[in-house]
Amino acid sequence: MKPSIEWREAPVLAESTNEGATLRDILTQAFRDRNRIAAAFGIGMALTVVASLLPSKKYTSDAALLLRLGREYIYTPEVGDGAGAPVAYDREQTLMAEAKILSSRDLKEKVLEKLGIAKVYPQLAGGEDAAPKREAAVMALERALQADLLKGSNLMQVSFTHPNPQVAAQVLSELIDAYLAKRSVIFASASYGTAEADFVKRTIQLNAAEERMATLKQERHIRAFAEEQSLLLAQRNAIEVKQAETRLNLSQTQGRAQALRSGLLAVSGDVLLSSETQRSDAAESARKTLLDLRLKERDLGAKYSESHASVQDVRADIARTEDFLRELERQPVRTQKTGRNPARDVGEAELLRTMAEQQQASAGVAALAQQRAEVNARLDELATSERELMALERERRLAEANYEAAAKRLRDEMSMEDLDRKRRSNVSIVQPPLVPLNGTSITPLILVIGTVLSLCGAALVAFLSALWRDTFLTPEQVERELGIPLLAAIPESES
Repeated sequence: MKPSIEWREAPVLAESTNEGATLRDILTQAFRDRNRIAAAFGIGMALTVVASLLPSKKYTSDAALLLRLGREYIYTPEVGDGAGAPVAYDREQTLMAEAKILSSRDLKEKVLEKLGIAKVYPQLAGGEDAAPKREAAVMALERALQADLLKGSNLMQVSFTHPNPQVAAQVLSELIDAYLAKRSVIFASASYGTAEADFVKRTIQLNAAEERMATLKQERHIRAFAEEQSLLLAQRNAIEVKQAETRLNLSQTQGRAQALRSGLLAVSGDVLLSSETQRSDAAESARKTLLDLRLKERDLGAKYSESHASVQDVRADIARTEDFLRELERQPVRTQKTGRNPARDVGEAELLRTMAEQQQASAGVAALAQQRAEVNARLDELATSERELMALERERRLAEANYEAAAKRLRDEMSMEDLDRKRRSNVSIVQPPLVPLNGTSITPLILVIGTVLSLCGAALVAFLSALWRDTFLTPEQVERELGIPLLAAIPESES
């Protein structure tokens, strides 16, 4: 017999002095509810055993990739003169980008499409509605795939788990191949293709700027703006200097012509050219007669005396002849020549030459004025076109700088693209996917977890049984709960 007190009518006092259950109380309650506790633990363990038999063994294929950060993760300025220094992206971000490419959805779809859903996940193959099953296959592959970056290194550990070891290695190998192919397409498109498109764009911009400038120059008849403007300014200065000289020459010729006209008024037209005195024949004859008479007088004076009649007659004849000669000498015969005044001719010729020079200088002044007006008009036209031409020139210089930068970048990309074709990718496969020899199972884990949960369920059953019980199992519990001494305890009969 075992002592037991059953007091169903006595409620438990709410304000009793509860000092805590003893080990005896706990053991007594556990023994009292042993059937319930054993049933709860047994059911839990049975379910655990059944659950441990359900999962199959999993095989994990591993691969290791070495990520070498190449030029695709270096930013180079693409506009302007391209003088900026290249900037490398953050290492952690680039590695995360590589992991994101590897785990992208399209790669999983390509692998499933190449290998077939029936081979990878046979339970999802078949049926009419293939879209949900395809989505389920992609999600299952995503759950089975794991890509981890090893901290502090450029290694990425990739693993894929599958019940079939050959399928696990094959799926992982195809996934890595698809990753390498996609990576080359992404970075080729982001480097060479972009550089080529930018080069074409810059070429079109430069050609358009040059065409606009050529059209403007053709419409405004501009060949070399700066040189033409400098030549026009120099030409205008030369014309102004020549104008000043021509005006001075015109003023001088006008003054000289006026002076010549005034001087010609005082010069007669005809002047005495020559005056000659001529001897007449009578005078010559008279001189000859006088000479003969003097000779005769000398002869007669030698023969006769002074008073001789012959001498006197001769002397009388000499006197008459001398008187005749004197008369002829008082009225000589003169010959005079008159003609055009040479001084007037020279003055008139000088006047004509001066007037010709005056007309030439006047025509020169008018021609120079016209030339200066034409040069000023051309300079005004150039000045009007200068702002537009300078804007087009700036646009062309900028387009040319962008074109040169784009051409340099394209050349660099072509060189790097050629090198990329000749060398391997920046991603190296350190460890290729291998067929796993040993599989892993979660049966021990299920057993451990099931055992723990079964124990927890048995403890919960015991706790709830004690919580819902309205009787006392030991005398000590009665005294402790009621706070009064117990006088006697009647053992419960086993019958």
